[in-house]
Amino acid sequence: MIITFFSYFMNHHQLPLCEELKKNSDEFYFVATAPIPEDRLQMGYEDLNTAYDFVLRSYDGSTSEERIAELLEESDIVIFGNSPVRYVEHRMKFNKPSFLYNERCFKKGTWRRYIPKIRNLIKRRVLNFKDKNLYVLCASGFASADLKLMGFSEEKCLKWGYFPQVNAPKPHRHQGKKPVRILWTGRLIDWKHPDDALQAAVNLHRQGIDFTLDFIGIGKMERRLKAVAKNHKLQEKVRFQGSMSPSEVLENMQKADIFLMTSDFNEGWGAVVNESMGSGCAVLASSAVGSVPFLINDKQNGLIYQYGNKEDFEAKLRILSEDAELRKKLGENAFNTIKNDYNARVAAYRLVEFVRNGCRLNETYESGPMTKAPVLENRWYNV
Repeated sequence: MIITFFSYFMNHHQLPLCEELKKNSDEFYFVATAPIPEDRLQMGYEDLNTAYDFVLRSYDGSTSEERIAELLEESDIVIFGNSPVRYVEHRMKFNKPSFLYNERCFKKGTWRRYIPKIRNLIKRRVLNFKDKNLYVLCASGFASADLKLMGFSEEKCLKWGYFPQVNAPKPHRHQGKKPVRILWTGRLIDWKHPDDALQAAVNLHRQGIDFTLDFIGIGKMERRLKAVAKNHKLQEKVRFQGSMSPSEVLENMQKADIFLMTSDFNEGWGAVVNESMGSGCAVLASSAVGSVPFLINDKQNGLIYQYGNKEDFEAKLRILSEDAELRKKLGENAFNTIKNDYNARVAAYRLVEFVRNGCRLNETYESGPMTKAPVLENRWYNV
């Protein structure tokens, strides 16, 4: 079996999946369609486009268009992430099993489906082939709903996501030790809402709860956030750690008790949710984050708060901060979710199995990758 994955650039979030796809195939190729952006390098990403022999580069002339056409025509499975539409169009001439690796189409609002440029792109990439051997790997809980609005069948939308490397959690860290360690990671920008995490920390301090809050990342909001922390005399409790490499981020997740994910609907997936769950953190996450409907079973392996409802967010953070047994339960269940269900090994195996079974779902799978993606509206979660 030959599998080819076309996407933007190789990164640490995609690498585990690629390695598992390679194990499940006779030949595997990842075609990088662009160099890694400078801002990702500044965030601590490595340039992996030249680090692995299965990575081919279409953007610098090292892989010919003839070779790309050959892969599009001969591969048993092709996965399309960020890649030119012409590649999809060429592949579908042969009507062979193909998969669009999609976050949601309308992060900034479903009204954008009326914009001609966006409608035309979705038509060329998806709708023109809705009756062919094309399926969508949904890297967002909202992807299926967005595509259904455009006339694509929900029956061809499958649960997917990102599958980063995770570490086994350190034992006994949730058992009442003080201070409670809270972690937030990402770019310090408006739609990730680090200010919500900081305001919640201000309130925890007022309530006399012993905690630390670490921000890992850089961005336009950093100066303002530091000023707020200083104004509330929280410099010892709220710490801004700057950029870190992916391995250093995982090390900090290993030490954290609570992980906060505060993004709005612009967060297509949010791989830090996988990483923090796989590190055994008790996760408190916004209902707007694309990964949350697939990964978190509320009150079982994490807590969800209704996006925009700051009272709900702060109340649940306080509960987590005060209840070590709840943190322990959620952290252990979160780790088991990633270990047993939502990881690169399971995803790669099930994708290959799906194709070998004539593109039919395995009805014995109750959850996880390659099960049917539900149609969810933005307001899917209510307190």
